[in-house]
Amino acid sequence: MRLIRRSLALGFALGLLLGVCANALANGTVRVQQSDGSVQKYPQTRMAWTGHALWLHSADGKGVLEITTGACTYVNDLLRCYPNGMILHQNGKQRPIAVRRGTIYMNFTDQQQRLPLSSQAIAPQALMVAIQTQHGTYVTVRGHLDGARHK
Repeated sequence: MRLIRRSLALGFALGLLLGVCANALANGTVRVQQSDGSVQKYPQTRMAWTGHALWLHSADGKGVLEITTGACTYVNDLLRCYPNGMILHQNGKQRPIAVRRGTIYMNFTDQQQRLPLSSQAIAPQALMVAIQTQHGTYVTVRGHLDGARHK
């Protein structure tokens, strides 16, 4: 249990091993809050949306977190997806991380879009992620989509 939480934090710290061809690329910040309250931030994270998974690549190129999605639907002009699970790819190994709950929002429009039932908004060509793992780790992501369009 503690190993998976630590692996998530270490995976971003160590960076990316995989490269992914994607439909939409993004850059942003990942924030990981462990159940003990400790927080790690990973600026300059490269993000790739493949239409069924969000890939979060560390800035140093040695680790990646794959967030697989299930149901994706449009809520007004925002694409909302629910994560099925996460896989940490690091040192040639894959470590699954169980998801308790979460949401991924992507704004592929040129206008700021308000989140449903919220005063918070997502900038044009941006994404927002909030996930809680089964072990109580919170992963939040904010980034921009480099002008890519969802088809």
